[in-house]
Formats: sequence, C-alpha cells, structure tokens
Amino acid sequence: MENLPLVCFPHAGAGMLYYSKWRFAFGGGIDVRIAQYPLREQRMNTPMPGSLTALAEDLFTELSSSFRGSYAIWGHSMGSVIGYEIAKLCQDRLGNPPLVFFTSGSAAPCDSQFTGVSDLDTKDGVERVLRHYGGLSEENLADPEFMKYFAPIITTDLRLLGGYSDPHQIPLNCPIVLMQGQEDPVSVTNWQRYTQHPISHNTFDGGHFFVDERRPEMAALMESTIQLVWQRGATLS
Repeated sequence: MENLPLVCFPHAGAGMLYYSKWRFAFGGGIDVRIAQYPLREQRMNTPMPGSLTALAEDLFTELSSSFRGSYAIWGHSMGSVIGYEIAKLCQDRLGNPPLVFFTSGSAAPCDSQFTGVSDLDTKDGVERVLRHYGGLSEENLADPEFMKYFAPIITTDLRLLGGYSDPHQIPLNCPIVLMQGQEDPVSVTNWQRYTQHPISHNTFDGGHFFVDERRPEMAALMESTIQLVWQRGATLS
C-alpha cells in the first residue's frame, strides 16, 4: 500500500484549516485529502448548492481523481453524511466503493437530519446551537469579527443538514468503522443498515468533538484498519 487517499469530509462550519493537522498524524502510506466546501478558505466566494445531495455532487466532481483507484473515506458529524452520499456516487457511477468508510460523531444518515433549523434565525439561537454541540470557546462566541465570518458558514451548513433525508438507505459494499465519543449522546444504532459487512464500533474519551484530543488514537485505528483491509484484498486477488 502506497499513498492511499483518505478523503476527509469536515463537520458543519469547518474546513481544510481545521483538519490540516491530520495530514501529519498518519504514516507515509496514507495521503489525507480534505474536501473543500463552499463559503470558506479557497472557495469563500463559491455559492453553496441548495441541498446536501447537490453539495455531494459538487464535491464528487471536485475530488474525482481521488476515487479512481483504492481509497478510504472519513467524515466527522455532518461530514459523515456528505461522505456517505459521495460513497454512493462512487459505488453507483464508478463501480468503486471506498475500501473502508469511517464515520465519527455521527448518527446514520437516516437519523442525521438537523431538527433545530428555526434556532438559526436569531443570533441567540445560533449561539445556543453552538454551545449545545461544543467545539467553540466562549471567547470565540463573544468575538464579533469571528462570529461575523463563522455564523453564516455554520448556519448554511446546518440548514443543508436540516433539509436532508435518506429514505432509501442504500448499503455500501465496504466495511464501516464507527468512532464515537463516550460522552456524545448521538445514537449510532442504525449504521448497520448501511453495510452487509460487520460494523466495528470504537469509543474514545470525550464528547462530540473528541477528534480534537484523540487524533493519535483515531489515526492509528484508521491506518491499521486500512492496512488490514488492503492486505485482505491483495490476498483475495
């Protein structure tokens, strides 16, 4: 295995900068590629598509070179839903599902609709949502310049998730590895509907944003899993 792409899909409000440190968490055989969503960083002036599935179509096109050979997908929170939609496109249109699908801090797509859209209509409501999920300091929330930049991004992302549904629950033809914070109340029960392979469920200390503190352990799990699945495939072929 050499430079296998691990395509990372950030959580709502996040982008390449937040996940850039993950590029240094893996050994030389993993090539971390971070999806770039509209409204931030290099795509700051790119309009956001009108639905989460349209965003997945956009990213599928942007990242097409990553999906031609063997690759893995990892998404955190909303990124897991986006990653799943893209994995379906790869499976359907390219006949090439990911080697492994990693999900962290996320319910299964059928349970992932954001239900607090009305809270996003006011400044106080947005702050309540952000405090509920964590990941931002009180200093960030009290900084007018930061919130002027960040609030439109996070509200746009969450509105997309609020309009999402997955009635078909199409399974992926690959293993799914769940990663969850022990203090995160998100339910991961229905992920088994999304693969015919056994589910691997792994818990880590922390809440919804355990990814901030558990980078080495998570990277080690993902890397060892990719190597194991790769070796099994090489043996079968």
